[in-house]
Amino acid sequence: MDTIIDKWFSTRDQKITWSISVAFFILFPLYFANIASFLPDGAMVSGGASVSGDWEVTFEESDVATSESTETLMDGEEFEFEFTFDEPGLNLAYVEVTVWHDEKGEQGQWPEQCDNAVGEMDMSEVSGYVESGSTTSGESGPPNECPTSYTMVILLIENYTGDSYETSGSKGAIQNMWTDGGNGRGEWVCVITLETRSGDNPGPGPSPGPTSNNEDGEDITVTWRVVGVEVSVTPVVEVSVS
Repeated sequence: MDTIIDKWFSTRDQKITWSISVAFFILFPLYFANIASFLPDGAMVSGGASVSGDWEVTFEESDVATSESTETLMDGEEFEFEFTFDEPGLNLAYVEVTVWHDEKGEQGQWPEQCDNAVGEMDMSEVSGYVESGSTTSGESGPPNECPTSYTMVILLIENYTGDSYETSGSKGAIQNMWTDGGNGRGEWVCVITLETRSGDNPGPGPSPGPTSNNEDGEDITVTWRVVGVEVSVTPVVEVSVS
């Protein structure tokens, strides 16, 4: 008795049909993994990570999380501003931490001076970051400049600038260059220490002294901005001039 397989291959036409089918199932995935990566309008399809060629690399940033908090500090007081980010599945480029304050006002006969909010990032509870190029400390600036602010930027992708560029090589290798590798997750801590500056008698005598202005501390505001990035690697399209 003939088996089902014998019946499928019993004629010449059936053998040809099966040969074409097998070839199709082999070549179809290869097409979309390689040939289909190059489209006339520069669009990309899934796959094709192993394709090599000339590429344009572009970056699109977006805010994926923000936060803000304000605390009143006195002279010499230290406070830890905290922010937690644990969301997976996002590609993070960097985090901005901005410290801002005004001068609340001093009571006294001398010109007011802007206080100094000294900031220092504690990165011990964050999964990782790029040390080279990151800013993890800052100060308010001169006493005659108020309101004042400064921003610390912590990079999460090595050598990231956000600038578009063209390069040659493997598409997959280029994409892997611009991933955060899990950096930036955890508890972010910004430690602020307030140094008050009171206007004093410019003449001889102790400073601060009995004639110094009265200093009541400052309201310090810290804002967090987590920036994500989408990376596009598209073929360089050469434009011919006739």
